Amino acid sequence: MRLKSYTITVVLFFLLSHLSPVLATQEKSGQIGLNIGMNKSFYLADVKQTAYLRIGLTGFSQENAADRSPVNIVIDKSGSMSGTKIEKAKEAAIMAIERLSSQDIISLIVYDSTVNVLIPATKVVDMTYIKNKIRQITPGGYTALFAGVSKGATELRKFIAAERVNRIILLSDGLANVGPQTPQALGDLGNSLSKEGISVTTIGLGTGYNEDLMTKLASKSDGNHYFAEQARDLAGVFNNEFGSALAVVAQNIKAEITCMLGIKPLRLLGREGEINGQHVVVSINQLYGDHEKFIVLEVEIGPTTVNKYRKVATVNVYYNNMRSRLNEAVSGDVDVSFTHSKKLIEKNTDH
Repeated sequence: MRLKSYTITVVLFFLLSHLSPVLATQEKSGQIGLNIGMNKSFYLADVKQTAYLRIGLTGFSQENAADRSPVNIVIDKSGSMSGTKIEKAKEAAIMAIERLSSQDIISLIVYDSTVNVLIPATKVVDMTYIKNKIRQITPGGYTALFAGVSKGATELRKFIAAERVNRIILLSDGLANVGPQTPQALGDLGNSLSKEGISVTTIGLGTGYNEDLMTKLASKSDGNHYFAEQARDLAGVFNNEFGSALAVVAQNIKAEITCMLGIKPLRLLGREGEINGQHVVVSINQLYGDHEKFIVLEVEIGPTTVNKYRKVATVNVYYNNMRSRLNEAVSGDVDVSFTHSKKLIEKNTDH
């Protein structure tokens, strides 16, 4: 007799450095911090060369719990966990939802080879009822991961709004074996959800899950990825992720980078975006309080005479401030200078 198992997918829908030697910084209370730096303060004069521009975005601190935006959670169950794994997963999910309030939204979805909505998206008013529904989840069969995440997103869309954080949390210990199941397919799904402002956090339990698939889904949607070696680790992982999700201070972030004449943007490292001539646009779903996310852009600097300062780029960042409920912006720029001294260049290089 084949052992049945399953996955719990917690889909959360929320409203939601030290840089280089050359640094432009802007940070005010209640506003995200913008740090712009180059990998060198000085570059070699009179030659064409490659350089790296790094933009750091830091979330401001939440002063109290009342600052946080309401959240909308979808919990999905699929077919790859049994025994202690599923019990620990249910305990962790219950622990996590205890942090929610009546202004938050939750939905409960179960899926193995098919997908069923046990609790349609609704406000967290009857916590006892929700907990009991989670406790009643039993092992299923296969893992229709793609369909489960898609259905979770459908529930999220019922309450999608600018003042909410959009997050899906997917927990799996196995392989997707029903429907689309390649990293490319799940990555495309993550990218599509990202464009709607929905990020997917993935949690891999044990060593049998598809790491490529889970990391691709998370990265393409600008979510987080965790590895829980044992079922007992899930409580800490859920606690950490819910802490981040409940601390979202900005979302729908768009960074517009304008390179000056003679500065050619080549490629983005670690993030996707659009490069059109001198202009680069990068979108980031969400930013947590006291957390920093980076954008790294490789550029080509044209020959420049010695002892001359040169402006490299101007950066404008637009975002929804989750505390003020306003659309806000920060901006800055960065410049470098040129020398024939290789010793000076080396001394002022951030390796």
